[in-house]
Amino acid sequence: MRRLIVSPKSISGDIINITDKEDIVYISVVLRMKKGDKLLVSDGAGKVWDTCMESLLRDRIELRILSEQPILKLENTRVTLFQGLPKGSKMDEIVRKATELGVYKIVPVGTGRSISGSVNMVSTKLERWRRIAKEASKQSMRIRVPDVSGLMGFEDVSAELNLAGFDLVLVPYELEQERTLKQALRESIASILHNVEKPLNIAVFIGPEGGFESTEIDMLVDEGAVSVTLGDTILRTETAGPAAIAMILYELS
Repeated sequence: MRRLIVSPKSISGDIINITDKEDIVYISVVLRMKKGDKLLVSDGAGKVWDTCMESLLRDRIELRILSEQPILKLENTRVTLFQGLPKGSKMDEIVRKATELGVYKIVPVGTGRSISGSVNMVSTKLERWRRIAKEASKQSMRIRVPDVSGLMGFEDVSAELNLAGFDLVLVPYELEQERTLKQALRESIASILHNVEKPLNIAVFIGPEGGFESTEIDMLVDEGAVSVTLGDTILRTETAGPAAIAMILYELS
């Protein structure tokens, strides 16, 4: 069954009011739904309802909640991508692919090699990235929409790592030649898996074009990050993050 992600604010009692123009087009034109047709609806945070179309108006669609599905089990692994801010529109593709692959959260990071023009444009692009994450979640049938946070300066990374309490922090680095991502996972995760009720909380740091500066790598390692290699080839910044996410979730699934 097709699935739609809505804002919790659109839910009133047993009625879900759809007013977003794109969602209205998706339901009425793409899905060609009629009164009585059923649709799965999620609030983007884990709750899912079976609904049916109650009414179709020009500027609003009403869906009636038939039943609430059991709350799904939390993800076994939550991967947060700290992405060094790239040039141009590359972040669009990173958000889209990372969402499709199952990322939990995306944090744009201003680094020493991030272009100042890209950093200055983050505030105008943030809503676009969040919309892309929502669209990609809908396309890939995800229940949860990953959070795309505001820009973080590299100087704030240390505090974020401490506050979030990550079980493992990984830094794919082109100069790392010995420890693979698989090895790092197998070496570090075994001691954490005894607590089966708590999802693994993993952070991955990806540099912008040109990678991280050596001082930034040193700072991350000093904070407990593990430097790893993703293989023999050098990946573009827009490829490295999704590749690392796919490797992690495959290895730990």
